[in-house]
Amino acid sequence: MKGRVGELARFIERLSTRFKETDMVSASRLEVSDRELTLLRTLVADGPMITKELGGRFRVPVSTMTGLVDRMEEKGLVRRAPGRRDRRSIELEATAAGKLALRQHTRGIEAIARGMLRALPARDQRTLITILRRVLGRKTSSRERRLG
Repeated sequence: MKGRVGELARFIERLSTRFKETDMVSASRLEVSDRELTLLRTLVADGPMITKELGGRFRVPVSTMTGLVDRMEEKGLVRRAPGRRDRRSIELEATAAGKLALRQHTRGIEAIARGMLRALPARDQRTLITILRRVLGRKTSSRERRLG
């Protein structure tokens, strides 16, 4: 088992490096930072949120989140809008340009995934996906047990 752990660790490291390199190239080309991509991903997935809620999610002070949002707003990636539930609050939402930047970034990650899958026959592709789901499910379950 020890040898397999080391080999798996090396694979994870190499894959992480590949994804990080793709992230950096994509972010650089799109002129979007990793943090900006993460924030866009959250807004697109979960919908508009107030700055305080985003700061809490990412465990950063509201002042830090406000600076990030200001820069993203200048780039046209997000916009501030009156709150839907409470019009006194200001929510952040991804703009069409922000959603486009996120889609372009996602295409780069998907290109890596396609390359990985092309190297495998269909049966192995299904097996890989099944194993990764199981591993991710176990990680999520143990995290939920710790939090619960």
